[in-house]
Amino acid sequence: MTKVVLEDILKNILHSLLLIIFCLIFSNKCFAMINESDESYLKKVETYINSLQKISGRFTQNSSNGAKDSGKFYINKPGKMRLQYESPILLVADGSSIVYEDKKLNQISYISMNSNPASIVLNGNITFTGKNPSVKIKSIEEREATTEITLTTKNEKQSGTITLIFENKPLSFYGWRVRDAQGIITEVKLSDIRPETNFDPSLFKITRNKTIGSGKSKSKYY
Repeated sequence: MTKVVLEDILKNILHSLLLIIFCLIFSNKCFAMINESDESYLKKVETYINSLQKISGRFTQNSSNGAKDSGKFYINKPGKMRLQYESPILLVADGSSIVYEDKKLNQISYISMNSNPASIVLNGNITFTGKNPSVKIKSIEEREATTEITLTTKNEKQSGTITLIFENKPLSFYGWRVRDAQGIITEVKLSDIRPETNFDPSLFKITRNKTIGSGKSKSKYY
């Protein structure tokens, strides 16, 4: 598998997950007109998301290209995350970069936190309103049981869009729907979300055994 293909796979996964799992901010030049009712709701969502500093749970993922997967997630704000797929894929954010490991191919790739929405998802203190929001709201759609917030980063051509889905009563994060820059739609449903007190630091590192010398094995962290 070529490096270009690996980068495309990584971008699709990141834009579907990450982009995560709880976060979102919007810019001064919003696409949608935000009324007082919307602003009040967004403040509630902001408070809720900022309360989720250390969480874990499960996810299921389905994409319009036929890809399906599921697994466990761990988020430790600010900046740290582990997405452990049931397939031989692992994504780990260590606060400065994201490491993508394909265990089947025995390959590791890297991507900067600042070049994808993961940096927004893992923000320790998200603000939806105010003077310096960084995400553009495209629409807010309220339904009987759920509310969907569709938004994009400032560089929409690179990041595509994401729709966050919240259950209304009580307010809870249900999942998201992503359309990336290539037009692939990925839907993610979260379950068993649990608050955590502490995480083992090794969760946010990738460990590989590297053979050295006369066949001895040494652990190396990425």
